[in-house]
Amino acid sequence: MPLKLFLRRSVLALALGAVTLPAFPQARERADIPAKYKWDLSDMYASTAAWEADVKRLQDAIPAIEKYKGHLADDGETLLAAIRESEQLSRLLGRLYVYAGLKSFEDMRVGEDSARFSRAQGLSAELQTATAFMTPELVAIPEDKLLAMVEATPGLDIYRHYLDEESRMRPYTLSEKEETLLAMASDPLGKFSSVFGALDNADLEFGEIENDEGETVSLTKGLYGAALTSKDRAYRERAWKSLFAEYEKHGNMLAANYEGHVKGRVFAAKARGFDSALQAATYSNAIPESVYTNLISVARESAEPLQRYLELRRKHLGYDTLQVWDMYAPMVDSTYENIDFEDAKRIVAEALSPLGDEYLALYWKGFDEGWVDAFESNGKRGGAYSWGMYDSKPYLSMNYAGTLGDVSTLAHEYGHSLHSYMTRNTQPYIYGSYRIFIAEIASMTNEAILFQNMLIKAQTPAEKAYLLQHYLDQFRGGFFRQASFADFEMQAHAKVEAGEALNKESLNALYADVFATYYGDAVEADPLNASEWSRIPHFLRTDNFYVYQYATSFVAANALARKILEEGEPARERFLEMLRSGNNDYPIELLRKAGVDMTSPEPIHAALAVFEQMVSELETTLASM
Repeated sequence: MPLKLFLRRSVLALALGAVTLPAFPQARERADIPAKYKWDLSDMYASTAAWEADVKRLQDAIPAIEKYKGHLADDGETLLAAIRESEQLSRLLGRLYVYAGLKSFEDMRVGEDSARFSRAQGLSAELQTATAFMTPELVAIPEDKLLAMVEATPGLDIYRHYLDEESRMRPYTLSEKEETLLAMASDPLGKFSSVFGALDNADLEFGEIENDEGETVSLTKGLYGAALTSKDRAYRERAWKSLFAEYEKHGNMLAANYEGHVKGRVFAAKARGFDSALQAATYSNAIPESVYTNLISVARESAEPLQRYLELRRKHLGYDTLQVWDMYAPMVDSTYENIDFEDAKRIVAEALSPLGDEYLALYWKGFDEGWVDAFESNGKRGGAYSWGMYDSKPYLSMNYAGTLGDVSTLAHEYGHSLHSYMTRNTQPYIYGSYRIFIAEIASMTNEAILFQNMLIKAQTPAEKAYLLQHYLDQFRGGFFRQASFADFEMQAHAKVEAGEALNKESLNALYADVFATYYGDAVEADPLNASEWSRIPHFLRTDNFYVYQYATSFVAANALARKILEEGEPARERFLEMLRSGNNDYPIELLRKAGVDMTSPEPIHAALAVFEQMVSELETTLASM
C-alpha cells in the first residue's frame, strides 16, 4: 500500500519443544531463554549487514518517486505507475521499520538496536516527505476525470476503494508545500512516544519488595500483574504502591511529555482544518465521531452495574472498603494456575474449534514457524502485542506466566496475528492491512469464544465462579476501563484546544474525576491512583484516540462470538470473510457485513445487559458455595 496507508494502519500488531520453563519465571536475560521460546526474525533479515543494504536500497530509490510529481493527472498509466512505485517503497520501508522495531523490543537496553529503530523512523519521515505530493495531486483530480482514468486503464480498477479513501480527505488535504512540511514534522512530533517508551521499558526501576512467599524480589511490570491477583492483600498493596510511586516520582516529566504529544496532535488537526483532534482521528479512520461520543455517554450512564460488581467483590472478600489494589484479588480459589505453555496452546486451540479447521491449521502453523515470543526477559518491551508487515510473519509477543489471564492473552494476540495472516494472504498489498477500529475485534472474539467454552465445561460452582469473575474482570478492563481512558483522553485534548495547560496537577485531577465517575464509592482510590494516566502507553500513540476502539471492539466481539456460537457456519463465514477483507471497504461497513452495526448504541446496551446478567449469575453461584 502507499506509504501513508502503511503508516496509518501498521498494527501493533516458536516451534516449542520439550523444554519447559517455570510457569512464573523470574525475569531473566534473553540469552538464557531457549531459542524455541523466542520468535524467529531471520526471515526478515539474517544479519545487520542485510538490513543496512536495504537501507541503502531505499535511500537510493526514494528520489526516483519525484519523477511523478506534477504528473499524476496526466493519464491513468502514469497514475498507476506512481501508485505501484509508491507501494514498492512502502513495502521496503515496512520491512526495515518492523524488523528494527521488533529487534529493539527484544531488549530496549541495547543501544544499537534502538538506534536502528530510530533510523527507521527517520527513513519513514524521509519517504513521507518525498511522497507528500501524491495526496494533494490525487484529490485535485476532478472526480469525473479520475473515474474515466480508472475505467480506461487496465490494472487501476483494483485501486477504486483506495482512491475513494483519498478523495474523502479532499477537504482536509493541504497544498503540496504544506503537506511536505507536515511530513517533515512527523518524525519529531512522533518522538513523545519514544521518550515514554525509553523511560518506561529501560529506565524505570520499581525496586525490591517482599512477595507473598516472604522472598525479596525485584518488581517488574510482569511480576506486578501477577501480584495483583495474589491472595496476600499486603503483597498486593506493596506491589501496587511500589510501581505507582515510581511513575508519580517522574510525574512532572511525564506530564510535560504528554502535553507535548497532545499539542502536537492538536497542531496537526488544526493545520488540516479539522475542528478538533478528535474529529481528525475519527474522520481519518472513516468512523463517525458519534461512535466515540455515544460510547462515552452510554458508559457514563451505565456505571451502576460496574459498581454493583465491585460491591459484590468487596462483600465476598470481607473488606470494609475495596482498595484499588483489591480490584483483581481472587474471590475464589483458581484451578487455572501454573498452566504450562503447551497446555495453554491446547486449551486455546480446543476453544477456537467453532472457527473451523482452516483457522486452527493456521493457529498451529504459527508455532511451527516461529511467530511467538513467549516469555518475559530483562529489557523486553512490556505488554503483549502482534506486529508485522505484508511480507513478514505476523509476529506476536507476550510475557507468559501461567495464569488464566495469560491463556486469554495468547488467544487475544493470536487473533491479531491470524487476522493479519488471512488478510495478507487474501488481499493485494493496497488492502493488505486493516484499520485499528477492526483490529481488536478478531482478538477479542477469540477471547469471548474461549471464555464461553471454558464456562460450559466448568464442573463445580467454584470453577464457574472463578470463570465468571474472570469474564467480568475482562469486561471491566476491556469496556469500562478503556471507555474511562477514552473519556480522559477526550477531555485532555479539549483542555489544550481551549488554551489550558496540562501539567502533573491538572492531569492528576482530571484522571481522579474520571475515575470517580465510573467507579463511584465502590472503590477507595489511593491518592497515587490519580497518576495512573502517566503509565498508559496508548495515550502517546501517534494515532491518538486509540483506546476507545478497545471498548467498541469488546462490544462488537462479544456480539460476533454470540452469533458464531448460536448460528454456526453462516456467522462464522461472515466473521472469517471480515478477516480476509483487510482494507477493501470502510471498517463500519465491514463490521455491518459481519453482522454488527456500531453506529447504533444497541450493541453496547446488549453487551451491558450480558454484563449485568453475569453479575447476578456470579452472585447466585457464590451464594451456593
